[in-house]
Amino acid sequence: MKIRLVASDMDGTLLDPLSHISEENANAIRELQQSGAEFVICSGRAYSGAHPIVSGAGIRCSYICLSGAMICTEDGKARTSIPLTPGNLADIDRILTDAGIFMDIMTSNGVYCTFPREERLQRIYRFFDDGSLAAGQPSAALEQAVSRFASAFTFVGSLADVPSGTVIYKIGSTEIPAETVVRLKERFSACPDIATASTFPTDIELTNVRAQKGLALKAYARERGILPEEIMVLGDSDNDLSMFTPEFGWTVAMGNAQDCLKAVAKYETKSNREDGVAFAIRKYAL
Repeated sequence: MKIRLVASDMDGTLLDPLSHISEENANAIRELQQSGAEFVICSGRAYSGAHPIVSGAGIRCSYICLSGAMICTEDGKARTSIPLTPGNLADIDRILTDAGIFMDIMTSNGVYCTFPREERLQRIYRFFDDGSLAAGQPSAALEQAVSRFASAFTFVGSLADVPSGTVIYKIGSTEIPAETVVRLKERFSACPDIATASTFPTDIELTNVRAQKGLALKAYARERGILPEEIMVLGDSDNDLSMFTPEFGWTVAMGNAQDCLKAVAKYETKSNREDGVAFAIRKYAL
């Protein structure tokens, strides 16, 4: 069966370690679109954090954002959105505050952050580190990546300080001990209307249970008359698992993917450092 739609995660998948889209990946995506198939981003990022990178690489496509909480057109118009409910927010605030966990709060008005500003910036530097931190002088590329990422943040004292009326879609936190993440997920398992996921073993992402990448991808495809078996998905981490179900025709794990994803993937491609998205598109979809 022919692939009619390719859905790709961003961080750890389409993007290299410095959050760039390589020319090889961008060219393969354009070749795919020219062949008549569609391409859609399926990311934990907000549209505001995804679109500048994707459009900057010359790629035009729709976006499944915030781990499935929002589907946007290429120009950012929201087609569907599934926010966290007041009950969700109360549970998340209680559990994370009890555990002493700071939050990144992704909303209709950008990202609010309860981390102390300098601590959050240091975590961003470590996340994008290209090796230059050890030398004591961040590279220009690292500074650019950090500046681009941090520009979306507004710092607040707590979840209660987010302006009234702000729609909240997703809450996450980073650099948590892996064993703490496991315990947090156990606590959230008592909240069946909250979905938990992780991009890395040391972070946690929380959305409405109806806001998951796989569910949003199926809804997006259904609108276009595309069957699940005509879809190829690419991902690297726990938060891509909802797309790696048997009903999707081609589930492709990156070479750098977490073991939990490789265990359920039908296929494997090269790593995000080696243009694995381009390799998979040319091998399976063209």
